[in-house]
Amino acid sequence: MPPSAKAKITKADKTRARLIEVATRLFQEHGSGEVTVRRIAAAAKIEAGSIYYHFASRDEIMRAVLESGVGGAHEEVMQAIAKAGPDCSPLERFRAALSAHFKYTLRRHFSSRMKEIRRLPKRLRDHHMKQEREYAAVFAGLLKEAQRKGLLRPGFDLPVVRMLAIGALTWAAEWYDPAGAKSPDDVADELMRVLTGGIAR
Repeated sequence: MPPSAKAKITKADKTRARLIEVATRLFQEHGSGEVTVRRIAAAAKIEAGSIYYHFASRDEIMRAVLESGVGGAHEEVMQAIAKAGPDCSPLERFRAALSAHFKYTLRRHFSSRMKEIRRLPKRLRDHHMKQEREYAAVFAGLLKEAQRKGLLRPGFDLPVVRMLAIGALTWAAEWYDPAGAKSPDDVADELMRVLTGGIAR
């Protein structure tokens, strides 16, 4: 690709990314209700008024934080599925996707972001939920493929199975101990044993 065709990362891009990073940390540590634009600016070491060059409001910052979380999770899940490879069964790829989701949740405190969705104004919440649906569709597609290939017992509601699986690992971050005996992969394996013991042929 010629240099002229490459997207250039501007100073504004770097500042925006820095603000999202700082806001993410502050929301995680203090909760969104305690974090003001001025506080974000102070932590990022810029003038409070300068933030409005990058974001129209505090809610727009919150939306960017949430989108960054879902976007990052989506990317890592897709990488895990690709690494598993097309020769793996859809259930094996589903397990890889769940493990990637859990690792991302632990590393980026994804569950704490999810708690903030209900605080967004409806306009921003609706936009974010569209991104959530696209992310969920990755897991849904793997379960549907497994169903088409006769790998699942009939009679199960696949959307419910998907939501239970993702939800279980998202909120497992609240009790999981990284210093404990179980690795994130072990936890994902345990969940898959529970799921496949109930829905697999």
